[in-house]
This record gives sequence, C-alpha cells and structure tokens, in this order.
Amino acid sequence: MNYNYFDIHSHLTESRFEGARDEIAKEMATQGIGTISIGVDTKESQAAVDFANKHENVFASIGQHPVDNKEELFDEDFYQRLLDQNKNEIVCIGECGLDYYWPKKELLDGERDAESFATEKGRQRDLFVRQIDFAVKNSLPLMLHVRSYEDADAHKDAFDILDEKQKEHGGLVRANFHFFTEGPEIAKEIVKRGFTVSFPGVITFADLDKTIQAVPLESMFTETDSPYAAPKPFRGKDATPLMIREMVQKIANVKERNKQEVQVALVKNVEDFFNI
Repeated sequence: MNYNYFDIHSHLTESRFEGARDEIAKEMATQGIGTISIGVDTKESQAAVDFANKHENVFASIGQHPVDNKEELFDEDFYQRLLDQNKNEIVCIGECGLDYYWPKKELLDGERDAESFATEKGRQRDLFVRQIDFAVKNSLPLMLHVRSYEDADAHKDAFDILDEKQKEHGGLVRANFHFFTEGPEIAKEIVKRGFTVSFPGVITFADLDKTIQAVPLESMFTETDSPYAAPKPFRGKDATPLMIREMVQKIANVKERNKQEVQVALVKNVEDFFNI
C-alpha cells in the first residue's frame, strides 16, 4: 500500500473506540493513512496484533509500558510466540521505557518515601532493559515512553541505560522517543545517539518550534497517540490517525519547507525505520 501519511503511535484498540475502530481504519485506508497500534501489556499487545491482522494499513508494536500495568512482568515467552506468529504485522517493541512523572509527584507529595521511589525506579529499569535486549534479539526498533517529572530526569536515566546497552550490543539498539515534547537540548542528545523522535498533536498548540527546528527531518516521525492530545483544530475531541496531517503541516511551517516534500520524507522515514 502507498501511504500519504503515517501515524506511528495510536491506541485505537482502547475501549472508547469499540464499534468504531474498524470504520476508522477503513477511512484511513481511503485517505492513504497508516498507523502502528501500540501494546502496553500482554492483553493490549494481543489486541494490537489482532487489529493489525484485520487491516492492511495497521501494524503493531508489542511490549510493556513502564507504569500502565505494574502487576505484570515482561513475559518474554509470550511476546516471542506472538512475534513468531505475526512477523509481518509487528514492527517494533514497546511502548517501554521510564516514567518518573507520577512516582516523583507521589514522592514530593509525601505519598511514597525515598526507598519506595528507588524501588520503583529499579522496577522500571529492569523492565526497560529486558525489552531492549528482546528488541535487539529480534532485530526490531524500540517504541520508547520516556516521561520526566522535571529537568529531564527520566530522559537522562534513559540515556544512561541506552548508552550502556548500545555498547553491550555493538550499536544494534534502535529507538524512537514517542510523544516528544522536551526542549531542543534533549532532542539534540537523542539525535546525537542516532535515535529518533515522534511529534504528537501537542506541537500544534504548544511552543515547541525550537525543538522541531533542532531535529533533522530524517530523524522525526508524526503521531497522534490516539485518543490523547488531539491537535488543533480538534482540541477536546478524541484524537484519531485521521488527524495526522495537522502535525505534518505544523512541521512544514516550522521548517519552512513545502508540505508535500515534508509529507513524502516523513513516510519514507517510517518505511525505512520500521521496515514497512
């Protein structure tokens, strides 16, 4: 299939899309829009794969979110079976990574102590490391969820972990930082390491122009993180991949490039990075 736009991160399998997701995917196909449906645990990873199997323009990512399901460990046997049975549909591992936002807030609010916070960081690190190893083992890129509380704390720890694993794996770690809304200096650290970022609808209503300018066009993607953070002019509605053109237009405006040129480049990035 030829794509006009590609949303690399969506959650159309969420319950709020029950009864509508297949129609959304069909409408996406008529407009030449593709997406990657994201897993956050075993149940949602299976749902993402099932959804991808139904639609030519939908692919899947499988893995364990750092905080969405704290009771579940990374079941490598399950994910390996799922991958082996659906190699054409699964294009990356995640979303995985580090999320310090709520644990740090709980620490500062006195709802957890320093020991508990350290334990939580250790749990997240272990989950992250296991998925990095799994991705390299299967020659797939990572879909990273890295959310800091302040001063890019989670991003800096993620860099340390990725640098360590990159050295261990001889440069074979490939990763995309999804929903990227940090400043230009963190963006430059990501690009310096050969990783990529994906920009969500937030770029259409927040001042992130300097961050967009700091990232070369060949190192970026667009995403909706559907149903979250709908772009202008859809604020207040559930986001869907049908809104992805708004992010492409914003990037073209900031880069002062022709929209068609940016559109083609972003699709090529997806095809090359995710082997679609």
